[in-house]
Amino acid sequence: MIDWTEKYRPKLLNDIIGNTKAISELKLWAESWTKEIPKNKAIILVGKPGIGKTSTAIALAHNYQWSFIELNTSDTRNAIKIKNIATVGAINETFKEDGTFLSTRDGGRKLIILDEADNLYERNISNKQMDLSDKGGKKEIINTIKITNQPIILIVNDYYNLIKGSGDILKKLCKTIRFFPPYENLIIENLKKICLKEDVDINIEVLHEISVRCKGDIRWWTK
Repeated sequence: MIDWTEKYRPKLLNDIIGNTKAISELKLWAESWTKEIPKNKAIILVGKPGIGKTSTAIALAHNYQWSFIELNTSDTRNAIKIKNIATVGAINETFKEDGTFLSTRDGGRKLIILDEADNLYERNISNKQMDLSDKGGKKEIINTIKITNQPIILIVNDYYNLIKGSGDILKKLCKTIRFFPPYENLIIENLKKICLKEDVDINIEVLHEISVRCKGDIRWWTK
């Protein structure tokens, strides 16, 4: 069975439900990259899980025909892996989907998406029993932002967990954009469109109940 969450993931920014102000801010940031490298080379998208942050980042890349690298930092916590994947991608040129080279001089960009960036915990090194597999990960993200020639988006649920400790400098390096749960009526309209495409007959009251219970997590009803 096809996962409807992926099947109906928004392809372009116009497909995103809600957060019109946040999307407008993202567009302005993306437009600035078409002219030169902006002051804020990285964006932090903050908000509850499931409200469209990652989908919006990917849709942004599609809108501007950027290639993109998506890295879940909760799975790749140590500095070496972040450097190998994100940092190298941030300083190099990019390629089109067909494999042809596209220079940044010609407007080519590669979006670096760092998901769950707030899970890069800084552990107390005095406790020898603690796992230090993520040691240096946050520092490497900061270094990547400083040297990048490519746009970067950090996606977090807990903003304060990201900026605590050595992450405090991210407040100056990055522009922060907050996402909010979409209104229930928008979720209902989206569900109605999906039901129509899937030829599913469902009572409007059921859709309303789903929109209330999901609390803005638009993936909830497929779980």
